[in-house]
Order: sequence, then C-alpha cells, then structure tokens
Amino acid sequence: MLQQNDAGEWFSDLFPSRTFKIKRDAANYEKTVQLKNESSTINTDDRTLRELIELWYKLHGRTLNDGKRRYDLLHRIAEKMNNPLGRNLTDEEFAKYREGRISEVSTTTANREHSYLRAVFNELKRLGVIKYDNPLSHIRQFKEREGELRFLTHDEIRKLLSSCRQSSNQSLIYIVKICLATGARWSEAENLKASQIANGKITYLNTKNGKNRTVPISDELYEELKQLDKSGDEKMFLYSLSAFRKAIERVQIHLPKGQMSHVLRHSFASHFVMNGGNIVVLKDILGHSTITTTMRYAHLAPDHLSDAVLLNPLVNV
Repeated sequence: MLQQNDAGEWFSDLFPSRTFKIKRDAANYEKTVQLKNESSTINTDDRTLRELIELWYKLHGRTLNDGKRRYDLLHRIAEKMNNPLGRNLTDEEFAKYREGRISEVSTTTANREHSYLRAVFNELKRLGVIKYDNPLSHIRQFKEREGELRFLTHDEIRKLLSSCRQSSNQSLIYIVKICLATGARWSEAENLKASQIANGKITYLNTKNGKNRTVPISDELYEELKQLDKSGDEKMFLYSLSAFRKAIERVQIHLPKGQMSHVLRHSFASHFVMNGGNIVVLKDILGHSTITTTMRYAHLAPDHLSDAVLLNPLVNV
C-alpha cells in the first residue's frame, strides 16, 4: 500500500526507506519488487506433482463427491509422467503424455484426465499455494464424438428381469427395478438406505451434482421395497454389479463398452422421451446440472423435428 510522508514523498509500506516524488514511480517500484520476489518464489518451489495433488486433496479435493476417485486417478497420472516438479511441467510435456494415452483410452477419458489435472493447478493458484500459472491452461481438449446411447427394448427388459430373478443375489432384482423406474445411477440405487424410501417416493442423497432429488415410484414397487423390512440407516442392498453383469450375459444382451452400469439409466430416459415425456422434467428426474446433457435424448421424441415436414420451403412451391 502506498503512503505519503511529511515531506510529501511517496513510499510503499513494504519498502518505507525508498521514497519517490511522484506516486506513479512509487507504485511502479513496488510492483517491480513484488514481481521479482514472486519470480524468486516460483524458481524455488520444488514441490512435485504428487505433493501438489496431496495439497489439493487436503485443501479441496476431499470435499468433492468423487474426490477420492479423482485423487487416485491423479496419482496414476503423476506416476505415468514420472512425477515432475509442478513448476517444470509444460503444456508440451502433458501433450506428449496425452498422445500416448489416446492409444489406450477414449477421448472422453483423456479429456477427463486433462480437466482433473488442470483443476488441481487452478485451485492451488486460487488458494495462493502456487505462484506460477497453470501449465495446462493453453491446451485444448480433444473433440469428442457423440457415442451410442444403448437402451433396452421392452423385450430385452422382460428377459433381463427374468434373468435377475434367477440370480442368487437377492438384491439384484430390486436394484434393477429401481434404476428402470426412476433413472437412478447404479451406485445411487445400490447404496440406498431404508430412510430414503418413504411416502411412495425415493430420495437420492449425495448425488453426482451435489443436489438431492426425489422421484415418485409406483405403489407396486413401493410395497415390494417395504416388504424387505429394512429401517432407518440400514442399507437396503448388497453389492450387485457383478451379478448384474452375469444376468446381462445370460440373456445375451450386447452393450457398448463402458455402458454396463448406465444402460438402465439410459433405458429409463429413452423410454420416457419416446412415450412423450417432457425433456425439462426428465432433466430434473435424472438430476442433470444443465439441459445440455439431457438434450441427447431429445431426438427420441415422437414429434422430434417433425416441423421439418410442414415448414420446409417446398411446401409452398
């Protein structure tokens, strides 16, 4: 902060011994010294990428719903990049790492890794933990192709439910029904507690976007769940994803890579729209943060783009 002494000279309270007749000169001097000190701090910051990830997790990451998963992924990235000093990491170095990754994973996964690591530097910079700029800020993400969203037909759903009833895992049929009835993510349904099911509705807590949501269910499904005789914070179901995978295999339903746990959610959304459901209502049911994510189901609406038939220029020719 600049101040003026009794002689009318200007000085910075950081460097009171150096005075200037003109305020602007004092301000420029203060800025120059600060930049020099900051540069010196940057050049002596010998914290590795792993150490920065630890700081990020301690100061911010652990508050995120998926913080532990991100933390583990970030450490794998640091290991594959040979754990460089944070201040020495360059956009070129990360671009080379990413080039190697794209032969192993999808562009979506590569972009996610980029986003997570970039967010670490952004947050540490915001908190004042690092003084240097984010080394990944100038790297553009890969353009992603819109992947196939596989949903189950009515016939496949009937076969799948029958297969689930044959499973020795008694939780499986209920989890599958809940996902198909409410569009829940697999983990949301599998981790339900009895207290979340009440008055003909299911309330999902600690969701991906951080907001709770409540979805009504049929009287029939509600009674089935109540008959399980669970109460309070008692967990409703056992781990069941492996049993679900086997149930899918038994009825020979073929799914795109990576859609095993999401196919039920996609099926709910797709049939909701095909049956005339409102896309905005669907957004709320699924718990999407923005309508953009939900719009990928819009093309399934029975009247989607039907105005093209009535409003094209050939109509009046």
